[in-house]
Amino acid sequence: MNSLVKDALKLVIITVVAGLVLGAVYGITKKPIADQEAKAQMEAYKAVFPKASDFKDVDGFSEEAASKVIASYKNTVDGHESDVISSAVEAVDASGKALGYIFNITTSKGYGGDIQLTVGIQSDGTVSGYSVLSISETAGLGMKAKEDGFMSQFAGIPAQILEVTKSGKTADTEIEAISGATITSRAVTSAVNSCVAYSKSLKGGN
Repeated sequence: MNSLVKDALKLVIITVVAGLVLGAVYGITKKPIADQEAKAQMEAYKAVFPKASDFKDVDGFSEEAASKVIASYKNTVDGHESDVISSAVEAVDASGKALGYIFNITTSKGYGGDIQLTVGIQSDGTVSGYSVLSISETAGLGMKAKEDGFMSQFAGIPAQILEVTKSGKTADTEIEAISGATITSRAVTSAVNSCVAYSKSLKGGN
């Protein structure tokens, strides 16, 4: 019996020490991780709005309200209702003039799972582009969503509902799919479409 008690006591001590060590490690690494995430987010903001001097939270933003807007419009991509806009900020220049909106959005429709993007919609009614926060698509195929050849199609085009094509662009609102990665192309386009729809709701549009 004494042996069992001693073994149990040893296990308790080991568990407590391990917990304290893990807690200490978490405390040490928490701030650097948060700082790195904040830096990555700021870089994403600057990527879609390089002329912006500041980024201000959109008053009254609600993830739930954004989801209702996303679900209520007709996307060109099936399953867009699951797209989630998690934050919204307004980009402003040095004089305080509004340049447009920036949204963080997650789509679950990627070939390899969730894709997280930062999307910019300019005040003049055009898409400023997107930056990839997280993606796990197939190397050499879906990962091309991070390359300029695909990303550049979105920059400067009218902020309207976009459609993916596999036969070459014939209109401003068409996005040519990445060869061999149509699912990824549609997921990214769906996310941009969701941001376009929500940006129009912020401006009082439909």
